Amino acid sequence: MKTVPFLITVPMGKRLIAKGLLADPAVMEAMVRGRLLIVAGTTNAYVAQEALRATGSSAALDSRSFRRGVTLAPGAKLPGDQTKFDLLIDHGEIRTDRTVFEIAPELGPGDMILKGANALFLSGAEAGTLIGHPQGGTIIPILAAAIGRRVQIVVPIGLEKRVEKPIPELARLMNSAGAEGPRLCPLPGRVYTELDAVQTLTGAHAELLAAGGALGAEGAVYLAVTGEEDQLETMQALMNELRREPASLLQD
Repeated sequence: MKTVPFLITVPMGKRLIAKGLLADPAVMEAMVRGRLLIVAGTTNAYVAQEALRATGSSAALDSRSFRRGVTLAPGAKLPGDQTKFDLLIDHGEIRTDRTVFEIAPELGPGDMILKGANALFLSGAEAGTLIGHPQGGTIIPILAAAIGRRVQIVVPIGLEKRVEKPIPELARLMNSAGAEGPRLCPLPGRVYTELDAVQTLTGAHAELLAAGGALGAEGAVYLAVTGEEDQLETMQALMNELRREPASLLQD
């Protein structure tokens, strides 16, 4: 066994997560034999791209618009309008005509929702999403599907979103009567990060080693990947591909 560090920027990490999810047995099962709902978001834009590629679909999807509630640097502006649909794969068939509000109430056991998040408590495998809408936004139909009808929830989330306290504790803080700004809702389901993607795609084990950088490496992470020689060779080949990833899907 050998351990090798790999530097992964935020866009590289999003692509890595997307590739890992499309190789995950549970996700593949839902996509082919059930219904897989990919809720619009900046990480899920990468997942949607990989899903369209995996199904061989020619459906049009503007990755810059497949988003909701994006956090921006001061003065930054988003290109165009956000998408008016969430991506549904219904027994292998691509649907781009409805949103999570219309689709989620129809889902049941054997179906799956992929929903991004804003906060990751890594050691507890917990994730939370910020809420700006006074009626709760997209999380309300998702919670109803998970709790009421046993729909599987998977949360693709990058390591740059890690926090130091459990998500329910942070939610109590931001959801209190004296708080201002967005609320925070703990998400049910399975958290899926770059660490999980490395395991899925290579069979090697990854640990978060260090983080940060400059000139495009802000938010980047160093992963210490431990595995056999062939697993590390697979990881290196994957890295060679990820290094070609553009700085952001949101750029014009």
